[in-house]
Amino acid sequence: MEDFCWHLPPIAAGDAPQGPPAEAGAAMLALCEAQQVPGFAMAFYDALATAGEGITPPTPMALLADDALLLAPVEHQDGWRGLLLAEDTAAGQVRTFRMAGDPQRVVSLLVPDAPDAVTPAWAAAGAWLPIVQSADSTPQPPALPPGLTGNSQATNGDHPTTPEPDTGDGCCEGSG
Repeated sequence: MEDFCWHLPPIAAGDAPQGPPAEAGAAMLALCEAQQVPGFAMAFYDALATAGEGITPPTPMALLADDALLLAPVEHQDGWRGLLLAEDTAAGQVRTFRMAGDPQRVVSLLVPDAPDAVTPAWAAAGAWLPIVQSADSTPQPPALPPGLTGNSQATNGDHPTTPEPDTGDGCCEGSG
């Protein structure tokens, strides 16, 4: 039995099997160089290193928690999406993540349930982690979705209109 499990998007008939995203691989390589990779995540190193070789790491590189790591995260209005590496202890739990390179910036996110993982560590491409506000925290203003900045936000009456993130299951079918 393996110690980890990949959950990648389904592939179309006739396509070659898909590996982890190159941006996530580049982020993993940069985190390794900075010695910021949680021990459990090293189980995924080989595939990520191959995918990220020669690629410039994304900004931000990662969101880190004790038992979960979101590589190449993309911020949306109410959550983050990226390649999630997690231990089974994180599945379905709220975790406090810190931004790689900026440990003062933290966010509480709900880690999705493990997609049929039967191993202690698992990875899910395109995982969606919603922001969770604690009862005693002051709500932070929502981040602008990609492509919108400051005054360029279109309005509909008094309410700004922004595209909603894809809230599909964020889970990947198939494993490699």
